[in-house]
Amino acid sequence: MPAMSPGTALRNLQQAQAGLKKVRQLLRLARESGDVDPARLMKVGWEGLAKAHRVIAEIPVEAATEPVMTRQLALQRYMTALLVRLRRLARNELDGPEDDEMDDDEA
Repeated sequence: MPAMSPGTALRNLQQAQAGLKKVRQLLRLARESGDVDPARLMKVGWEGLAKAHRVIAEIPVEAATEPVMTRQLALQRYMTALLVRLRRLARNELDGPEDDEMDDDEA
């Protein structure tokens, strides 16, 4: 198997962040509509986080350039924000503040 290039690593990280953004949009829509199925939302969110962690774990050190590491930091911050929301969901604290400034790409 050929080594992963920095360009491929960047694309994979961007795709992972796009997937997490969809999960966060789903959480927001469920909260706004009042149609909250905590188990379903938790499952979707957790699967998104697991996939993003796998993407990060698959990046070889040879592809760890400055832009890749910067994108990885942005993704990890995004993952943390999603994890905070999932934790609120697990606690049934659905009225917590939204951190929508994290919705845009930061890198």
